[in-house]
This record gives sequence, C-alpha cells and structure tokens, in this order.
Amino acid sequence: EALELWRRGMRRLASLPNVAVKLSGFGMMDRSPSVAAIRPIVLETIEMFGVERCMFASNFPVDGLGGNLVDFFDAYRAVVADFSEDERIALFARNAECFYRI
Repeated sequence: EALELWRRGMRRLASLPNVAVKLSGFGMMDRSPSVAAIRPIVLETIEMFGVERCMFASNFPVDGLGGNLVDFFDAYRAVVADFSEDERIALFARNAECFYRI
C-alpha cells in the first residue's frame, strides 16, 4: 500500500516537466540495501522521469549508518550497467551539473 502511494505521488511529480529527481537515501529504508532491493525502485523512477531528469546522489552522512559511499555507488552502477554510456554519464554527472548549474 505504501509503495503504491509512492508510485502515485511520483507519477504526479513526473508529469511536471520542470521536476527532476535525485536517486538517493536508500539507506534510510534499509540499513544495508542490496542491488536487488534498490533495482526496482531505481528503474521504475527512471522510467517515470526519463534519464534526463534523474541523477544519482549520496545521502551521507545518514546513509553511512548502513554502508559506505563506495558500496552505494557500486550498487547504482550495477543497476544501470545495461544503460548506454551516455545515459550513465547523465545519471552520474551531467544531469547534476545541469540542475545545480555547476
């Protein structure tokens, strides 16, 4: 039920072209999230928003309670391993540079 509420809310946000999403905070739901645990949420979010409006990020120091930064980003890389190189660059760097104007 909670997951369906999340989906409805995310779909509504995704319908707004000026909204982007930061993919992070998985350690808040699960102190040591696995690739298998985060894969469906990450892929569903990217499907809703499109690669061009998503970016991977850290939620440290809070996520540090359940893992380390390298483990989280290794999990992100594993989830999108089949994406094109351009899509991975967008998710891990280019989108954040654009959104945050850095």
